[in-house]
Amino acid sequence: MLALLTDITSRTAAGLIGVILFFATTMSVMRTVVIPRALRSFISDTVQRVVVGVFITVSKVRRTYRARDGVLSWAGPTTILLQLITWLVLYVFAFGLLIYGISGQTMGDSLRQSGSSLFTLGFATIDKANQTVIDFAAAATGPIVVALMIGFLPSIYSAYLDREVTLTMLTSLGGEPAWGPEVLARAQMAGRIEELPQMYAEWAHWSARTRSTHITYQILVWVRSARMSRHYLVAILAVLDAAALQTALSTKVNRREAYDLLLQGSQLLSVLFAYQRQGRNFRSTLPFGGLVRNRVDPRDVINAPGWSRNALATEIAAYHDVSAALPSEGLSVLKEGLRAPLQITRAEFDFAVEVLRKAEFPIDRDLDEAWEEFQQTRRRYEFPGLELTYLVDATPAPWSGTRRVPTPTVWPTLATEINVTPQADEGTAS
Repeated sequence: MLALLTDITSRTAAGLIGVILFFATTMSVMRTVVIPRALRSFISDTVQRVVVGVFITVSKVRRTYRARDGVLSWAGPTTILLQLITWLVLYVFAFGLLIYGISGQTMGDSLRQSGSSLFTLGFATIDKANQTVIDFAAAATGPIVVALMIGFLPSIYSAYLDREVTLTMLTSLGGEPAWGPEVLARAQMAGRIEELPQMYAEWAHWSARTRSTHITYQILVWVRSARMSRHYLVAILAVLDAAALQTALSTKVNRREAYDLLLQGSQLLSVLFAYQRQGRNFRSTLPFGGLVRNRVDPRDVINAPGWSRNALATEIAAYHDVSAALPSEGLSVLKEGLRAPLQITRAEFDFAVEVLRKAEFPIDRDLDEAWEEFQQTRRRYEFPGLELTYLVDATPAPWSGTRRVPTPTVWPTLATEINVTPQADEGTAS
């Protein structure tokens, strides 16, 4: 009698656990692949943290940045693959526990039947009505999950390619790795200074697209560029520095697009940082979480630079709206970080000015005033930007902060350091 009661109790508990595991796995698939929102999933987050943590640990023992980059380039794709495998394994256990709960089979036979049905192999089915229903459910679940993942991959890589095309186009103007002052110097030397507003507008749109894709599919934060010397975080920091330097040093170039870029780019870095620093809490794991807005005091938002009082008010309002929707844990860290001392120094600023003078970039502002304005502008994006480059171990470019492993700065080729001797045309040569 006791043995029978124990068996009934264990099978009932196994069935309930199977139902809970099925529900949890299904919600993980929905929140990660199907619903186009920045929703958290304990299962997906755990897989990502374990995989990324392993690759970061392995990368730390490599001596050069090239070697570390080679290791970390596997982190994002491996996470995507293991998420699919994890979901399938959890479904095998979920249906196996359900079968064990309603049948007289052993746990091993139940898992064998579950796997046979989930992967539509059909070698371990049993002709009983209650188990047939579970077999049909498992047979439908397996292909659906695989199909969703197959559809998920094109979305991921489409967003990745869209991000990388703009980065590749920046190479000729910003160097590789990109550096803000070099963007302005090359634009001036190539006679493309008037094209800067158009470039800023393109990068403002890029920032908005990247913010949308990288919080919806947060694994994209860890998917690296095809080249070691290229990274999307370094690129956006360089373009933001170029816009900040231009607005601080010169009044001769249109500023409207530069300020729009500074707004969109700063929001991109702030949002990515806040979601990466989001802690685990009960609300974030609810099936229908993500519907509650934070209450943000407007005084918590640092004034953004603006070219007029109305523009400044508009930018502050935009930051307030974005901040109100950020995870509260990440927002708290972000607010403190934005008030931290800047890592950029006056000596580095002066060196950048010297590079721009060699390129004959138009500088018509007092340097002390320009330095103060540049600090105010860079304060908006420096903290989240440098925290992110540290987190993902991005290319150690100038003005992009420190890395997990002390790494020498990799400089782009400075166009101002290249001496070119004009060659006579063949038709006029003597």
